[in-house]
Amino acid sequence: MKQREFNLDKFAHFSEWYNTVIYAAELADVRYNVKGFVVNRPWSSMAFKKIYALFEKELEEDGHLPVIFPSVIPEENFEKEKEHVEGFAPEVLWVTKAGKEELKRPLALRPTSETAFYQMYQLWISSFKDLPYKLYQSCSVYRNESETNPFLRGVEFLWIETHNVYATSEEAWEQTRKDGEIMRKVAFESMGIEFLQFQRPKWDTFAGAEATFAYDCLLPDGKALQFGSTHYLGQHFTKAFEVSFLDAEGKRQVPYSTCFGPGIWRMMAAVAAVHGDSKGLIFPFDVAPIQVVIVPIMKGKEDGKDILAYANSVAEALKEAGIKVRIDDSDKNPGFKYNYWELKGVPLRAEVGAREEKEKTVTLVRRTTREKTTVKAAELVQKIKEQAAVLLKELQERSSKWLLDRIREGGDKEGVLRILEEKGIAKAFFCSLEMEGKKCADELKEYTKGGKVRGKRVGEESQGNGCCIMCGKTSSQQAYIARQY
Repeated sequence: MKQREFNLDKFAHFSEWYNTVIYAAELADVRYNVKGFVVNRPWSSMAFKKIYALFEKELEEDGHLPVIFPSVIPEENFEKEKEHVEGFAPEVLWVTKAGKEELKRPLALRPTSETAFYQMYQLWISSFKDLPYKLYQSCSVYRNESETNPFLRGVEFLWIETHNVYATSEEAWEQTRKDGEIMRKVAFESMGIEFLQFQRPKWDTFAGAEATFAYDCLLPDGKALQFGSTHYLGQHFTKAFEVSFLDAEGKRQVPYSTCFGPGIWRMMAAVAAVHGDSKGLIFPFDVAPIQVVIVPIMKGKEDGKDILAYANSVAEALKEAGIKVRIDDSDKNPGFKYNYWELKGVPLRAEVGAREEKEKTVTLVRRTTREKTTVKAAELVQKIKEQAAVLLKELQERSSKWLLDRIREGGDKEGVLRILEEKGIAKAFFCSLEMEGKKCADELKEYTKGGKVRGKRVGEESQGNGCCIMCGKTSSQQAYIARQY
């Protein structure tokens, strides 16, 4: 692809930008002949493996163990937790036939797996010595979505789900805090995506949970994207599935539980939209499918042979250091190659020409600024690591500035509407985040054409009293409002 074929301003034309870059950079293909199901192409799949690995490392360091559960859940499992089945009923896809025979009981393609895990936890947990019980699986889930868009919303999407059981509610609440730390380590510290953590309003709490905490980033069109959530489930599922344990005194107790769902699929949307620019994607070094692309610059066959041999020696040194590298020795001209790999979001480009081959150097180009640095071959691995750290810091700073600069005080509903129209997140006094506030939230959503109460920001203290922007009641509660995907 030539440079002139992709040169879009994502802030001015985000929808066009997004729907051009994800296909031009070969992340996804929607031409699979089942509506709503997307093919994740090699370029995104390689990145997904790395994103999964980052989360899995953090989860296992926190004491979680991996499992692989069946993709189907019997209907009777859903019916054991009333709120859960009511909340997910419209989204469930059902398997009803095997061959030509009707199944005696319908099987759901998992929309989430609480009702699968707790069916087994009643068999696996019997004593306080078994607790805490912390498992996770990396998998696909399925939801009946009418409108789909790759990595933003799909019928099938990738995620991780943890399902944890504790002897006390205090331990369960502590896990919700740890989940936020894990999300911070991966999404921001490794991937450079700034986000806000909210406790969702009661009316927007996960079906079957007592409290929901969600992680929202902000895309260039001013819409919030939730790419993960944590739920404090209390005893809802453990009671429904008769999960219990004998405590140290021999008394039978009902444990408490949590779950955590990093949205791996949506993180690809966040990486693309938050970090990308008018030339295409920009991958953080830790999740880039290819971290360094080597472009040999050859003017003729004679010098080309030596330059290509040198490029291969550089590539081998990087491979030995664990760096994902590719040599572009195609017959395209250098300018075409630069544009192509910039579109694909490769963090660092290494240019190798006659001068570099003679001096045993490499010209490094960082994707974010296209700044060039001449590096001695013997120091290349260390310099690449340094440049990767600089690139990550740049992405973090850009992402943080974009998100935090968009948060503004909305003194009344007109102010909130104005902030949303300007692609921002409004912060305003709201009567209640319990169920009694839902009426005001619904009216606000209609007035602002989609502005949704995201909830209370975790860790933020009350800033005095004010009046609800909808009903006028005095309140000390401030809520965040944004349009969303």
